[in-house]
Amino acid sequence: MAVCGRSAERGRQAAEALGAFGEVEFFAADVTDDSAVAALVTDVVARFGRIDHAFNNAANTEAATGEGGFTAMELAEFEGIVRASLTSVWLCMRHELPALLAGGGGSIVNTSSMDAQLRLAGTGSYAAAKSGVEALTVAAAKEFAAQGVRINAIRPGAIRTPMLERNLQACTAAQRQEREDRYRSMIAMRRIGEPSEIADAVLWLCSSRSSYVTGQVITVDGSLGL
Repeated sequence: MAVCGRSAERGRQAAEALGAFGEVEFFAADVTDDSAVAALVTDVVARFGRIDHAFNNAANTEAATGEGGFTAMELAEFEGIVRASLTSVWLCMRHELPALLAGGGGSIVNTSSMDAQLRLAGTGSYAAAKSGVEALTVAAAKEFAAQGVRINAIRPGAIRTPMLERNLQACTAAQRQEREDRYRSMIAMRRIGEPSEIADAVLWLCSSRSSYVTGQVITVDGSLGL
C-alpha cells in the first residue's frame, strides 16, 4: 500500500498506523504539481509492481471559507482552492489511469463533499471545485468502463477529521459547542461521522463486492439536511 502527502511526518505516522494491514510505504508528493504526480505514480509502480486501486483525497477547506465574502476573494486564492480540490484529482487520474490499464484494470475513488450539493453561502469556490470532481468522476467512468476501470466518488458530510478538529480548536469552548450542536442539529443521525465510516465506503468501492458500480457519487453523511 502506498500513502501520499506533502508532510513527511504525518505521512510516516499514517504509514505506521496502517502497517498492521500489510506493507505500507509513504511517498512525499504535492498532487497539485503535474511532474510530482507523474513521479509518484512511477515510483509506486516501481516499488509495488502495479496499481490496482487509487483513492484521491486532496482538498483545502481551510482556505475556502475565509472571511471577506465572494467578491473579496483574490484570484490567486480562488485558483489555489480549485487546484487543491479539483486540478489535483484530474492530475492524479491522468497518471493513474495508464498504470491501472497496464495492470488489466482496477478502480479509482475520488473525494467530493456535501458542499457540492448544498452550495451554501460562503462556500462558492470549494463547492464549485467539488462539483467539478463529481463531473470528472462520472465522465471518466463512462470513458474507461469498457476497459476494466471503475471510477466512483464519495460525498462525505461532517466528518471528524484532523482538519475539522483544527477548525474547531480555533474556536472558544462556547463557539466549539455551538458549532458541534449546529452540525448535529442538521444531521438526522445526530452525530458527526468518523473517518473510519468513510474508509469503509472507499474500501467497498475498491472491492469486488462493488464490481457493477461505476460512475456513481455515493453520499456518506448520516442524512444531512437543512
